[in-house]
Amino acid sequence: MRSRKIASLALALALLALLAVPSRATAQPAVTQYTLYDVGTLGGNFTTLYNADLTGGFFTPIPLNNRNQVAVISLDANSFAASGVWGKGKLQKLPSFAHANDFGGGSNAFGINDSGVAVGISDYGKLSQFNQQPLGEAVMWSGGKITRLGDLGGQASFASSITNQGLVVGLAYNGINDFYSYYGKQLHAVTWQQGKIRDLGTLGGTDSQAWTANASGEVIGISFLNTNPLPPFNQPQDDAFVWSNGKMKDIGTLGGSFSTPSAINSSGQVSVISLDATNSLVQGFLWFDGTITNLQSLGGHNYQPLTLNDSGTSVGAASDASDLNYSAAMWQATGAVQSLGTVAGDSGSIALGINSQGVVVGGSGTVTPTALASYAHAFVWQGGAIQDLNTLIPAGSPLTLNVAYAINESGAIAGLGTTSAGDTHVYVLVPVTHRGVEPFIAASSAPAAPGSSLTVRSPLVGLWSKPFAKAWSPVVK
Repeated sequence: MRSRKIASLALALALLALLAVPSRATAQPAVTQYTLYDVGTLGGNFTTLYNADLTGGFFTPIPLNNRNQVAVISLDANSFAASGVWGKGKLQKLPSFAHANDFGGGSNAFGINDSGVAVGISDYGKLSQFNQQPLGEAVMWSGGKITRLGDLGGQASFASSITNQGLVVGLAYNGINDFYSYYGKQLHAVTWQQGKIRDLGTLGGTDSQAWTANASGEVIGISFLNTNPLPPFNQPQDDAFVWSNGKMKDIGTLGGSFSTPSAINSSGQVSVISLDATNSLVQGFLWFDGTITNLQSLGGHNYQPLTLNDSGTSVGAASDASDLNYSAAMWQATGAVQSLGTVAGDSGSIALGINSQGVVVGGSGTVTPTALASYAHAFVWQGGAIQDLNTLIPAGSPLTLNVAYAINESGAIAGLGTTSAGDTHVYVLVPVTHRGVEPFIAASSAPAAPGSSLTVRSPLVGLWSKPFAKAWSPVVK
């Protein structure tokens, strides 16, 4: 199991960010510029957001709500993992269970809804008899208090997201022995609501896990279909599912032995990533009510939609004809694709968030079919053009913005940046629209961390590690 401290995450942090020459804007059309908020830490030197980069392919919504609040994972002053919620300029630490730090685990916050209710996991001071690793329980934080959500008898559970209707989604272990899971017990996709846990079952195999749900209570996740091990993971066929009205539906694959949903919108449209029939290519499709819409490529063989909005527009990345570089991509509901480009000087990019207005955010730098991506510039794409977010914040920025993970309906953006000391912090950008001749000096005149980049496990290759063996222990330890 990975070390229980953030400092030992497989996130190699180096220093890089190439910023533009400072300039003063003159009369021009409306331009979106941003007020930058450095979320800070809980006493340590690091904050992060729960995201598919960090987890290596677990697809849950980025914890930014429409009130510009964000749930974060941080180090506290004693270098234990801790959770917090930031809003209105203040980062509030969330409580953990008693004995949460006995084995160095603490807590991780993973999701937040528009009421400011957060969910995640907290250790509670016990070890698994199967592998002697710390056990954690799904929790909910509301009004500064922590509530234990419970499990299915296996002494461990995990809450990954919460809807505005209060439906909590995740997984829980039961007491039945299981060869494939981390704690040696079966894990099932579950929901919690009003103090009650609901086992969503499986597609016929032993294990399942849920990512998130829409406002109608339609839940998405993955499940084994049987118990027969297959390549490339040496585990059973593992398919994306959508659960609704008490039934789990198999979304299917593109012929391979694995698929996962990456997002679901309010209409029930689902973006899906799948192995092809050769189990060597990672591609994507849209699913709605039993119908699959294939997505176009950008000339290469790999293309993956990572999220979508309520119009059915999905974004992610697609490889070029050489299959050596990825470019941020956007697909319409018809499957038609458009490249969003890269920030000038970068070789690759990836789109990670989109709102209902079609404004896209992501990271630009080096994005290849390897296990790591290196983000040098957070970007926003709107009006047909990609822009380095570092040129849209005021001079004297305390951070260089490396990657943007989410954008909400008011246009606020959450992502990760680098301080002048080389530390990674969560940031929130709040849009400010200037018109006419109002002056604006870009932050490129005073970059916080010249030449910085953020190296992470890419969500584009996260499928290639065994999903159930990764086990839903706390991500930051």
